[in-house]
Amino acid sequence: MPPDERSSFSDRSRLGRAGFESGSETYERARPGYPEEAVAHMSSTLGIAAGSLVLELAAGTGKLTRQLQAGGVACVAVEPSASMRDVFRRVSPGIPMIAGTAESIPVGGGAMDAVVVAQAFHWFEAPTALSEFARVLRTGGGVALVWNERDESDPAVAELVKISKWDQCQPYPVGRDFGADIDESRLFGPVSRTKFRFTQYLDHTAFVEQVASRSYIQVLPERERKDLLDRVAAFGSTLGDPIAMPYIIDLFCARVAS
Repeated sequence: MPPDERSSFSDRSRLGRAGFESGSETYERARPGYPEEAVAHMSSTLGIAAGSLVLELAAGTGKLTRQLQAGGVACVAVEPSASMRDVFRRVSPGIPMIAGTAESIPVGGGAMDAVVVAQAFHWFEAPTALSEFARVLRTGGGVALVWNERDESDPAVAELVKISKWDQCQPYPVGRDFGADIDESRLFGPVSRTKFRFTQYLDHTAFVEQVASRSYIQVLPERERKDLLDRVAAFGSTLGDPIAMPYIIDLFCARVAS
């Protein structure tokens, strides 16, 4: 990795760690899950079925993990944040949770039917992480990367983006083609990219908490953080009840290259 890319990854990595050291209860309350049609498509594309063993990396509080587990899938979760792990274990009892990172997965080689990453691959050092994905996957196994991205074509979302400074602080360009990262690794076969839509409905408290749960908000000085969230709350008071938050789900799937 060239020096400038290493520096960029280091900055992202530090923000990812610091931004999720606390606030995990807020994350669990306010962040959306994933539409069932997207989870079903992911499972169908990768051959995930009841009894499959799936590794979720940077599993957070377990939103996607619980959806997969509900379909009879056996999940193992890996998460670097102690705060996230604590909430995960409370709200997702019975699902194995391990401290670790995508760049050094604490799982043996060839053990997993699939690796899934929800809302987190942009924090990873892609070449190293993808090499690790391939190492832990069985022959024919696959990887899925998924994001819930706010639909910025919606006027209210576009205004929220400005107020919350998402347009200045987002850790990756919205709509980025992460399939290119998978292709460049040459470890996986063709990448399929599929988009879905859904709308989350929030009360005014959850509307503010969702912004508060973002990593770059968590690391702001307290006064600056409060001022920004006060502006978000004031904007939320002008919207309906509940507040509709439309999303575009971006899903990338690929199988280990044969």
